[in-house]
Amino acid sequence: MAADIVKTPFLVNEMVVYFISPQVAHVVEVDCRIEVTTTPDSCTCCSFRFRSRLDPNYRCRHIEAVRQVLEKARHAGPGAEKVICGL
Repeated sequence: MAADIVKTPFLVNEMVVYFISPQVAHVVEVDCRIEVTTTPDSCTCCSFRFRSRLDPNYRCRHIEAVRQVLEKARHAGPGAEKVICGL
């Protein structure tokens, strides 16, 4: 990954994505009412846990936010964290 995203907060819509490792992030609602642990393929939110049982292709908005940051980081150069943060 070109940009170092670990321990850098990223604002995506109404969520803050904070990676604790290259593939695992804490996603926090801007109003701080919920924090979930999310990867590109799973999430601890109740929506994902219940809906993914009915639809294995279901991806919650937390997963989509993590994927969006990872995609931007994949195409960014070193030191581009400030640019990515402005998603």
